[in-house]
Amino acid sequence: MLTHPSPNPPAEPPAAEGESPSPDDLVQCRRVADSLPTTAWLVASVTICERLCYYGFVGPFQNYVQNSPSDPLRPGGLGLGQSKASLLVNIFLIVSYVTPMAAGIVADGYLGRFRTVLLALTLYILGIAVLFVTSIPSLLHHGAGLPGLVIAMIFMGLALGGVKASLPPMLAEQCSKIKQRIKITKSGERVIVDPDITLQYAFDMYYWCMNIGAMSRVAATFIEKDVGFWATYLMSLCAIVCGLIIFYLGRRVLIASEPQGSPLLPAIQALLVAIRHGFRMDAARPEAVLSRDGKTVTWSNGLIDELKSALFACRAFTPFIIFWLCQAQMTTNTVSQAAQMETHGIPNDMLPVINSVTVVIALPLVNKFVYPALHRRGISTPPLRRVALGFLLEALGMAYAAGIQGWIYSVGPCYQHPRECPASMGGSIPNHINVGYQSPVYLLEGLSEVFASPAGYEYTFTKAPKSMKSIIQAMYGLTAAGGSLIALALTPTNKNPDLLGMYAGIAGAMFVAAVVVMAVSYRFEGKTMKVS
Repeated sequence: MLTHPSPNPPAEPPAAEGESPSPDDLVQCRRVADSLPTTAWLVASVTICERLCYYGFVGPFQNYVQNSPSDPLRPGGLGLGQSKASLLVNIFLIVSYVTPMAAGIVADGYLGRFRTVLLALTLYILGIAVLFVTSIPSLLHHGAGLPGLVIAMIFMGLALGGVKASLPPMLAEQCSKIKQRIKITKSGERVIVDPDITLQYAFDMYYWCMNIGAMSRVAATFIEKDVGFWATYLMSLCAIVCGLIIFYLGRRVLIASEPQGSPLLPAIQALLVAIRHGFRMDAARPEAVLSRDGKTVTWSNGLIDELKSALFACRAFTPFIIFWLCQAQMTTNTVSQAAQMETHGIPNDMLPVINSVTVVIALPLVNKFVYPALHRRGISTPPLRRVALGFLLEALGMAYAAGIQGWIYSVGPCYQHPRECPASMGGSIPNHINVGYQSPVYLLEGLSEVFASPAGYEYTFTKAPKSMKSIIQAMYGLTAAGGSLIALALTPTNKNPDLLGMYAGIAGAMFVAAVVVMAVSYRFEGKTMKVS
């Protein structure tokens, strides 16, 4: 009996616009980001206000603490010298990066992210208000400056904890309703709206908004120079008050997870069990503990899976310690380096704004042209690979700073002791090198941030379990605290002629970190994407 071959099954019709992509679409169509919801831009606008306040405070910090009001070249406020100024800056940075851990526990387990941010913004206002009042010249003259600065550092350190732990995951939550779907572009091309690429775009824009806020450093340095530090801090106070008003008015439309009870205690207990059994998380599973020890535990297998995911993410954070050590130089030693050069009337603490300008210009260009061009050619841009590129650029920036410091030491009038020899006329004549040569340091720093920092936020959010988003975000922030601790340990080298060796050392450490992250990316990036 003859049999006829069955006809080929009909091809599945292509999905219509707005529908989920078909299997053929998943293979043939390129992926694009969706437009961000209005609530995401609302969170971003609060971020701009917070950064306006922060950089209005941090920008003049080194000059305010290091120089005295009678300094002939760089008038300041407290006159404590470079080492003590760098010490106070690093202490403040350590506090602001440690407090997010406590704030993350509070946000995830008790208050929720909205109320945590609301409380943080209130503390921010109190801190900057104290600083504004105590920096008024009459009170500064009567010794109120240092106590006021310490009180402001405490309030603002606590406030930064709440902001850093809660705002990035809150921004990502605004994109949680975006689903994978087909979209027809104006040119008629069928593309897939991809939630993962949208999340990458959201964090890129979040970081872009942070740097828009950082532009306040320009205004802060000129106001500090021409009016006074009190006026700079008044500008910061107005900015953070605006942020609080915007955030409160958006309370009815923002998506914010409610607290789910703190997983911290059972998580710690499970981790202790795993440590006792060779650092194996599977040894802490309820059935394993019951079979081995005859005990019933309070946690579930779900918590163990979440802890494994969280620990996997935390391992990738470690090289960021060196990255933040390098970034910390922008608010301390490179500001002092500029003061050793001929600035021709430009405030020495204004140059770091080049970093923010670079990010503001380069980040949209990278998102608009570089990443899509790579995706069209089938080249993926996973987070760790972008981090490695950012680290390499950071290493180049620190190496260039070392070269500039060596150049400063090679010219007069004071050579290895700028503004410290009799030929400087009491510190009024710096070494004869134009401050413009320092600009590439901030250009390279900005480019490194374009690739590394948004990728760090993205990696943190995507790897963190739902019940631990703020906590894991805070643990990412702890790497910055680690960088500041190393900077604190390096404080004795923050003097002439040791600065050249300090810059060269951290440049080398940053290069090693870049190589390590690239190696980890090539070995594990596919695996981590599968885990996601």
